[in-house]
Amino acid sequence: MLSCKTLVRLAFLLAAIAVGCAAAAAHLLDGWLDSSHLHQWEVAARILFWHALGLWICGRGYRGPGNLMLVSTVIFCGSVLALSVGASSWLGVLAPIGGTGLIISWLWLAVAAPPG
Repeated sequence: MLSCKTLVRLAFLLAAIAVGCAAAAAHLLDGWLDSSHLHQWEVAARILFWHALGLWICGRGYRGPGNLMLVSTVIFCGSVLALSVGASSWLGVLAPIGGTGLIISWLWLAVAAPPG
């Protein structure tokens, strides 16, 4: 399992990647991708950013949920980004797996968070 310090560093890295993906959507991919694929790309960038913030939260001592969130974010966002630029359709089966992992990681945080 990754340390909390590593989770925080990876959170910042994912946030930077998310901003880069959003910039690519706004400046490079508009006109290159059809509207449906551009929308997929933008959704993946948005989810990536939100989960970078979630990973940062996990770096405050929630290693288990953080590790699950990291892996699930890479699976979900990676597959959606790849699909949006024309990757093989078999990657579509990975998105729900990653999405389920993201939901579970947030639920795990809800249970693990101290009361009050």
